Amino acid sequence: MIKKFISCLVAVTVCGAASVVAQQSAGDSPAGTLKLDKKTYPLKRVLAYETTTDEESAIAVVLSGSTISGAKLKEAREAEKEGSDGDFDKPFVKLVFSKTGELMYWSARAGGTTLGHQSGQATGTIKIQGNRVSGQASQPFQGEGMFPSGFDARFDVALLKAGESLPESAAKKQGPAANVKPTVNGLFKGNGKEAKLAYVSAKWGEPFDGKAGIVLIISEKDHSKDPKPDFNVSFGKFGSALLVSLHEDGGIYGCEVIHRGLKRPNFSSIGTIEATDFAYEDGKVEGNLTTSGPAEFFDDTWEVNIKFTAPLGPTPKELEPKAEPAAEEKPTQPNETTTSTDSADEPAPKPAGEIKAKDLALTKDATGVDYQSIVEQIVFQSKADVKKVCAELAANLKAQGWTSDGPDMVQPASSILRRKRGEASLTIFVKPANGGSEVKMMTEGLAWEGE
Repeated sequence: MIKKFISCLVAVTVCGAASVVAQQSAGDSPAGTLKLDKKTYPLKRVLAYETTTDEESAIAVVLSGSTISGAKLKEAREAEKEGSDGDFDKPFVKLVFSKTGELMYWSARAGGTTLGHQSGQATGTIKIQGNRVSGQASQPFQGEGMFPSGFDARFDVALLKAGESLPESAAKKQGPAANVKPTVNGLFKGNGKEAKLAYVSAKWGEPFDGKAGIVLIISEKDHSKDPKPDFNVSFGKFGSALLVSLHEDGGIYGCEVIHRGLKRPNFSSIGTIEATDFAYEDGKVEGNLTTSGPAEFFDDTWEVNIKFTAPLGPTPKELEPKAEPAAEEKPTQPNETTTSTDSADEPAPKPAGEIKAKDLALTKDATGVDYQSIVEQIVFQSKADVKKVCAELAANLKAQGWTSDGPDMVQPASSILRRKRGEASLTIFVKPANGGSEVKMMTEGLAWEGE
């Protein structure tokens, strides 16, 4: 199955960059830009490699906001061999060409949304000369539909052959906390009112999702002498602030926004903020935190674009992720029965893998239901407004055994719900349409055979 993407890419502009082995960097100047809706993301890396898609040889050109690791490229190639669309750290845009030089499809991801395996009115060609590939591709802006999109790209990069790989990433040099002065500069706005972030610190947090966690504390007032700054910053003790939790690769899994200019002076928001050029090595962390323009949270608007550096020592042993012990299975003897802690009145739901796409709970008045098995998406319409649709979907999915996978973002103009059940997951977009609502459900882990 082709991996689902959930995005509203609007435009990409790419220019040439200085050459390095297999992967290009333009230094401080972006190699390209990705515009998602009203936001612009700098893309400072360009990588081209031979791959396989739909059992055919192809060439992929990836423009990314951060360096692409050898491990990430390996994962992408393996996924592509299985018919999925290999993923990369966001933000990125990926162009896939046939060996004869025609653009087959493109995909992209930034913020909390992604768009993949698109063709539309896109056109493009490439030329292969020795170990380099150059070309261009574009799609006129298409403003209709749920995800308005378009792009324009030009590139001239080294080509990584099928049998070649990127160098393995060197082991992180942790060491003691570096003797560097913590620095932070940039903008942090709440409803247009700017707060001056002047202090930053970094500490190790509890492991998350099987990986070590890093907590960044960035505030207006000095929090360095507080024994629990990550706790007290939430209550505005140090003025406007950001509390960001992320992994060593820069993937953000938690963000708390504290700003005196907001109607909601403290809220959590993920998906709208990203860490670019993030690095942890030699006892320090550094990088850029950005929303790539104003971001909305209900009736508040906030924006951040800051660069930071902070010392951070080695991972404490007690905070290193623990390997899960292998479960010992006891063979079931003849006539032996098993017991469950589930209530007899509420039998446990079937494993997520047994849920068929057409059995997924929708709204009662769902019309025009379109089951798109190729991209594993479901689209339908409802006569109810966005808020009512979200409430009904939440209740119906809960009854089917689905649980929340992060906070719901319900707004009249556009809402997002995330649900999980076992290994399966849903990302649901609801927006006004034709006096009612249109729902787009991106799914993973459902059974689509026979759809």
